[in-house]
Amino acid sequence: MKNQDEIIEIFSGELWKAILIKELLEENGIASYMGSELMGTIAPWYDASGGTNPVKLKILITDYVISKALIDGLTKKGGSSPDSN
Repeated sequence: MKNQDEIIEIFSGELWKAILIKELLEENGIASYMGSELMGTIAPWYDASGGTNPVKLKILITDYVISKALIDGLTKKGGSSPDSN
């Protein structure tokens, strides 16, 4: 059984996509935080292998199902596909 306070990564990608998804989650009452937002932008190759998907967006595991549905809905409406998990 997983701990309800466990934090998981819901998205990894470019900073602008992470900001967009973070705002979407917050508008729906889901707390999230970004990891590597500064180093991922300044020197992404230090934070992520090859510099790909340097910014990480994290949430509580209890919010995973609704967060995933919101992100999937965003990608279908926008016609693009962010590098979500």
